[in-house]
Amino acid sequence: MDYSLEFMDLMARGGPVMWVIFIVAWVAFIMLVERFLRISTWHRHALKDQSILENDRAHKLENNSSFRISPIAMLVNRLNWDDIQHKDDLAQQLNIQLAELMPRFEGTLPTIAIIGTLLPMLGLLGTVTGMIEVFEVIALQGTGEPQEMAHGISQALLTTASGLIIAIPVIFAHHLLVRRLRHALAVTEQSMHNVYLQGMAIYKA
Repeated sequence: MDYSLEFMDLMARGGPVMWVIFIVAWVAFIMLVERFLRISTWHRHALKDQSILENDRAHKLENNSSFRISPIAMLVNRLNWDDIQHKDDLAQQLNIQLAELMPRFEGTLPTIAIIGTLLPMLGLLGTVTGMIEVFEVIALQGTGEPQEMAHGISQALLTTASGLIIAIPVIFAHHLLVRRLRHALAVTEQSMHNVYLQGMAIYKA
């Protein structure tokens, strides 16, 4: 069985919109894999760094190479320790750096959410173009050409089904990644609290 021929036949029956759905689906898949690998790494190392901070209250924070690749590591490494003269300065810098890093943590997640929303719309677009083709056949040749009409109906159904079939796992995977990122950030906020407590011990004023 030649799957490549079957694939090309399926794409041909789906029309141009089918190719758009196929390309968008691959873009979403690549983004999901990239976010999964990145967020999983952050989550794993965030838990390890949280353990370090909780078990070693005297852990040196400035320019610490023992920190792993995690959100708290990024926050600590971005702090300008020379400008911190007061415990309130530390709290302010932690909040500022976290706000600045949020777009980096989210990455392509907002784009993935948009793609998940657009895929059913692309399927609906294929439905509309397929039905337009059906009505054009009826207008030009009447109802005596069932094969020509079937092509338009097939295009309408294929694009609708494809858009929905791809959108459902994309939206579900996006939801899982958002939950995992939120947990990693919750761990980061707990680690920020530990950093702040250590800062209070250093900056008594």
